[in-house]
Amino acid sequence: MKGFFKELQRRRVYTVGVAYVVVAWVLLQVAATILPIYHAPDWTLKAFTSFLFIGFPIAVVLAWVYELTPAGVRRSQTLEDEQADQIDAQRTEIILPSGPTIAVLPFKNLSSDPAQDLFAEALAGDISTGLTRSSHLFVMSAGEATSKTGQNLTEIGAQLGVRYLLQGSVRTSADTLRISAQLMDASNGVQVWSQVYDRQLSAENLFAVQDDIREQIVATLSDFHGVIYSVQAEKNIHRPTSSLDAYDCMAVALAYDKYISEEYHLKARECLERAVELDPEYDDAWAHLSWIYTDEWVWEFNPLPDSMERALAAAQHAIKLAPKNYHNHWLLSRVHYFMGNLEQFRAEASRSLELNSSEGTTLGLIGMYLAWAGEWERGMEMMNKAKLLNPNFPDYYHLAFGVEHYVHERYSDALHELSKAQIPEFPPMQIFLAATYAKLDKAANAQQHVRLLTQLMQDCSSESVHELLLRTFPFVPELTDELTDCLVKIGLPEAMPSEVNT
Repeated sequence: MKGFFKELQRRRVYTVGVAYVVVAWVLLQVAATILPIYHAPDWTLKAFTSFLFIGFPIAVVLAWVYELTPAGVRRSQTLEDEQADQIDAQRTEIILPSGPTIAVLPFKNLSSDPAQDLFAEALAGDISTGLTRSSHLFVMSAGEATSKTGQNLTEIGAQLGVRYLLQGSVRTSADTLRISAQLMDASNGVQVWSQVYDRQLSAENLFAVQDDIREQIVATLSDFHGVIYSVQAEKNIHRPTSSLDAYDCMAVALAYDKYISEEYHLKARECLERAVELDPEYDDAWAHLSWIYTDEWVWEFNPLPDSMERALAAAQHAIKLAPKNYHNHWLLSRVHYFMGNLEQFRAEASRSLELNSSEGTTLGLIGMYLAWAGEWERGMEMMNKAKLLNPNFPDYYHLAFGVEHYVHERYSDALHELSKAQIPEFPPMQIFLAATYAKLDKAANAQQHVRLLTQLMQDCSSESVHELLLRTFPFVPELTDELTDCLVKIGLPEAMPSEVNT
């Protein structure tokens, strides 16, 4: 009987009954006043009253059977049906993201100090919060994940609806803190990444240590050069573009950033154009299309007409779709950099850092372009922090550091950095290697890299190389002049043979 009354309340039968009585009483009062004015027969009021009495049980029955919803009138659900719909809605929320999903499980305290329980709990919560700032990760709340301990990881992943699980442990010994973290693929239980962080711990630096480790884990996992995107890219890089969904297209496109070649550029453009065709609201894909369109013009990779106009339009459209996505502002700043708009570049770069200053890719690449715009010290500081945040940085970071050493005439240091970069099909790489070897009086090595450069560029005359360098370093023309003169001295032709013949 108690359950019956609860069901009456849930279906709002009480509400309908009370509302009906109030409205009926008002109608009777109005009828009793108006009908005599029009000399209505006495039976009219009696009939009206009887009609209202008969209507009451009908209204109650209808309230039990049907309900009024924003979508219209529908048949009332049982409590079990309603609960089932709520569960289905929760499941729908979980599977909606096209990109990777992740949950941060509670970190275990392996030390004998129970006070570290709070530190472990806070660290897991901070990591979860940090991951939510990523524009492409769907993060299960730490609170929901907390209740899932003690189960098989694949079961936890299935119950939470996530692809990846992050787990870890905290251990202290004297004044040393060791934090271990592991990323698991919940679909098969395979560990895809792990890292151990050792720090000296004191009461004074507790929060600083916590912030430091949280930033490193978040950047290593979630940025565009992070573990998760790398796993997705390796999985799909050789699949036909037509077989990829929007997110997989994005992951494959980012492989271009690792290899920097005309071949990978074409693959990236095809993938990103497919991504925005499949999902026109995919702001990250639009933003990264601006990157690919820009490189058509700057490096002359697979050029098509109106490259920079398309790049600017794509970046602006991305911001229109998601104005608080820091990646979108960073990639618009990049377009402005190569268009020579220094103030707009700085403004959009600053906006990106305001939104998220702890994402390795954004921090490192803004730092690189700030350095190349003449702010060498600040730019290198940002790049050094980006390297610490995410050890999986792209090879052209070494080129950036090599350029800085070259500009400041530290040629041995420049060669050391440049030799680490494995991007042989990137024209600026060969330019700086050739010039650096020349400064170190290693003419044979310098000439070898000039020959490699001529193989990469259809027109490798001094004029074309100078123009490419001006596009690369629009704010330091003295550097482009010096590099061009250096390459001419070691064999770069001032004009291509076909040009000479004409």
